[in-house]
Amino acid sequence: MQHSLRDVMVLVARLVVGATFLAHGYRKFVLNGIDNVVASFGEIGLPAVAAWFTALVELLGGAALILGVLLPIAGILLAAVMVGALFTVHLSAGFFAANGGFEYVLVLAAASLALGFSSPRYTLSGLFKANSSRAGERAAA
Repeated sequence: MQHSLRDVMVLVARLVVGATFLAHGYRKFVLNGIDNVVASFGEIGLPAVAAWFTALVELLGGAALILGVLLPIAGILLAAVMVGALFTVHLSAGFFAANGGFEYVLVLAAASLALGFSSPRYTLSGLFKANSSRAGERAAA
C-alpha cells in the first residue's frame, strides 16, 4: 500500500510539474509568439537558438513528464533550462520569486530532476515495458 500511494503521488507531481512546463512552452510558441521570445532572449544577450531550445524543452519535456516517457532525459533537460534561467535572469534579483528571484526556477529544476529519476509506475514507458514482458512470456510458453 505504501509503495502504491508513493507512486500515485509521483504521478500527481509529474502531472502538475509537466503541465506547468507545457503551459510555459505553449506560452512561448502560441501566446507570446516565438519571434517575440527570440527578441526577448536577444535583449539579454542570448542567441535565438537558446529561445527555441528553451521553448521546445519546456513544451516537449512537459509532455514527457505528463506521459511518463523519456523521463531521465526530460528531467535533465528541463533542469538545465531552469538552471540557465537562474544564471541568466533570476540570480541577480535574489531568492524570492516575487522580486523576480530564482526561487521558482530552482524548485522547478529540482522537481524536474527528482521526477526524471522517479518511479516508472504509472508511465507510458512502464506500460509498454510491462506489455512487452507479458508478450515475451507468452512467446516463451
